Amino acid sequence: MKNILIAGGTGLIGKKLVALLTENGHKVSVLSRSPKGPNEFLWDPKNTIIDETILSSVDVLINLSGAGIADKRWTKSRKIELHDSRIKTNRFLFSLTNKMPNLSQFICSSGINCYGYEDSVIIHKESDPYGNDYLSQLVKQWEESANLFKTKCNVVTVRTAVVLDSEGGALKKMIPAIKIGLGSPLGSGKQDVPWIHITDLIRVFEHAIEKNLDGSYNAIADFTPNKAFNQKLAKILNKSFWAPNVPSFILKLVLGEMSIILLEGVKASHDKLSSTGFEFKFKTIDVALRDVLKS
Repeated sequence: MKNILIAGGTGLIGKKLVALLTENGHKVSVLSRSPKGPNEFLWDPKNTIIDETILSSVDVLINLSGAGIADKRWTKSRKIELHDSRIKTNRFLFSLTNKMPNLSQFICSSGINCYGYEDSVIIHKESDPYGNDYLSQLVKQWEESANLFKTKCNVVTVRTAVVLDSEGGALKKMIPAIKIGLGSPLGSGKQDVPWIHITDLIRVFEHAIEKNLDGSYNAIADFTPNKAFNQKLAKILNKSFWAPNVPSFILKLVLGEMSIILLEGVKASHDKLSSTGFEFKFKTIDVALRDVLKS
């Protein structure tokens, strides 16, 4: 049994991770800006405020915090928010490590898009370099701030692909259009969408704890071309899929620089994760989507 503290534990992924870890016998506490339950403790990373009473017992610290990458257009102020909610939060948590004498592992959420979009053919492994675009460099800084903890404990960065869950994320935005018959491929439709079922994602975090892992790991089950992804989603929802591709220039006009995450694809390998004994429950896009949408 581990004493686990989760920052960002009240979000979609956080709630399910808390449930899984608790079910498996761990004592889980959550940092929240508005604590309500007995296992929730006050913090405000922006103003470097935290309830320090929870810190002395922490064995494993998990940080899932970070403003949503695709939630808003990347204006100058939004980029500052994306940066600070990740890098400054990690740095704040690191500043508290002297108050966590039992800390043995720090696990930080990260992004599969760290490799950039320069090469759409290569299947990236964790040792590959970071890309040169804005998002890749943001992830680089994010992971560098996580690696501050290496002087104190093992550090795991979970490079997360698109998370499949009907309650939030990409699918929640895609489903309404498909339900009214307006599902469309984006841009060329050939760009690969890296994905992972939310159940497998929270199992990756649990696996990292159980195996006391160290280093970066690609949390990706597979990758599927954008057009095929949308077609499979429409088929499962019993909806037609006839609308033409959304032109790239339209997406660039509407979304600006952020359009890169829709128009460009990333391929990555999960071999390193699998070599540690992790087995995916949802290995194909058909099985994953059908499970997510079965309700």
